[in-house]
Amino acid sequence: MVGKEESMVGKRLNKEDRRKQIKEVALRLFTDKGYAKTTMEEIVQECGISKGGMYHHYANKEEIFVELLKDGGEYRKNIVLDYMRENPKSRSEKIMDSLLDKVLDENPYKKLYTVFLIEMQSNKSFKELFEKVYDNSVEDFIEFCKKEGLEEYIAISNREFTFLLNSLYVGIYLFENVDKEKLKEMLKIMFAAYLER
Repeated sequence: MVGKEESMVGKRLNKEDRRKQIKEVALRLFTDKGYAKTTMEEIVQECGISKGGMYHHYANKEEIFVELLKDGGEYRKNIVLDYMRENPKSRSEKIMDSLLDKVLDENPYKKLYTVFLIEMQSNKSFKELFEKVYDNSVEDFIEFCKKEGLEEYIAISNREFTFLLNSLYVGIYLFENVDKEKLKEMLKIMFAAYLER
């Protein structure tokens, strides 16, 4: 990702490639430094474009952040769809595996979201942004489940389950010495009990 990002710096890019470059740079900065400590000026500088060029694509860092969260949602949906289509396991096993992967997968979008959750405790505007993002993502998730015939997943589209997942993300992020195989087995029991009720 960095090599490609560096090759884009200072070059004339089409709109789609420039937006992609901006998001790649912002994702790296947000996950390395945190949302609050990353400035729009740093993103502009790392991209090697003018402020005017940046504001042609994004009005502020929140707009970039929200788009990155949407990208993360699309990333996760694609993983679920691919797994559901290609894996020979039973449907309930595939749903459980997908859910466990959501918690245990390591990817930059999840790290971004987790850093944001941690920063929420000290910033009221982050809490407001979370509410905005949460409401939009729940509606989008339910629509996705209905469209793709994954109605079983709708059971996890509530605040309590989101709270549980968010707690797990933060815990895994903060406590790196967690035995993920033991955690996976424990979560499998918990999630199965929840989904069967």
